[in-house]
Amino acid sequence: MEFYKLDHEANITDIKTFNYPNQKIGVIAHIEDELGNILLQQRGIKSRDENGLYEAVGGSLDDIDKDFKSAIIREMKEEMGSEVNIEISDSIGLYHVQKSDTNWLFIIFYGKYIDGEIKIMEPDKCLGYKFFTYNETQDSNIITESCKYLIKSIKYLNK
Repeated sequence: MEFYKLDHEANITDIKTFNYPNQKIGVIAHIEDELGNILLQQRGIKSRDENGLYEAVGGSLDDIDKDFKSAIIREMKEEMGSEVNIEISDSIGLYHVQKSDTNWLFIIFYGKYIDGEIKIMEPDKCLGYKFFTYNETQDSNIITESCKYLIKSIKYLNK
């Protein structure tokens, strides 16, 4: 696992600097509420991996996505519905993690939960949503290790 801070909006040139075997590109939203609590989703039985554990909202790129930011906005609507109001920043970093035989390279965005109902739009892939304090994320055995690492990396961006 490795986190790379960006000082510019992620672009295809950034992605091309990596050449992992069996590499896939995805997007993740690190979402916090006004108190700094972190929103995570519990992975369902039809999730790709780590079923039952909590992770950040995100997914892989689709051909219809015009850029990385539109991809994370699409993913959030697909997963949480359109009634939730979350402000999304420009990308803040790139995150590499290997899961099974796939090397995932994620473009990371910061999200601020404003208001609205968070819905479970894909019940086979998501069992629910929960806000956690930073300490809860680091001490929990129900949050994936890769998610803990990403949360810790993002926390130290702001110091």
